Amino acid sequence: MPRHQVEALVHLLRQGLAIEGQFGTHPLEAMLWVARTVEESVYQPESLVRTATGVAFTLANPPLRAGAFSSVRVGVDGQPPRSEGVRVRSPGSAGWRDASGLSRTDPLELRPGEPIEFEVTTSAGRHPRQRTVRLEFQSVAIPPLVWLEFTDSPRALPEGG
Repeated sequence: MPRHQVEALVHLLRQGLAIEGQFGTHPLEAMLWVARTVEESVYQPESLVRTATGVAFTLANPPLRAGAFSSVRVGVDGQPPRSEGVRVRSPGSAGWRDASGLSRTDPLELRPGEPIEFEVTTSAGRHPRQRTVRLEFQSVAIPPLVWLEFTDSPRALPEGG
């Protein structure tokens, strides 16, 4: 397991123990349920495509409540998640946002049922074999890091896409 993943797990464990000590196990059980629900239903299946500079994909965002995230990081195939080279776009937005520009005062806002598109610059997406994508979201309101992983085979970008 890469060092950054071990560090993330240790950080998550510390946060979980702090929450359990302060509030008991019920909030932890609820957070695990939310994590499973998100992981199983947020990624839009077969939306992973190869682009000229990496990969693109869509999160359908069906079960999430409105949320604001001060940072979004993406890693592909075990690469450490990062904000640089990551762009996001949601319906009705003025255009793409660079994930490295997100902050507590200028967060990425997700709304239930509104899909959000991601573009990630990476050499890992140029091949047709399966890819594992890890997204890490830091909520403005909730301390623990929220993360999601999915594995899919990237398709070629449609003509004119």
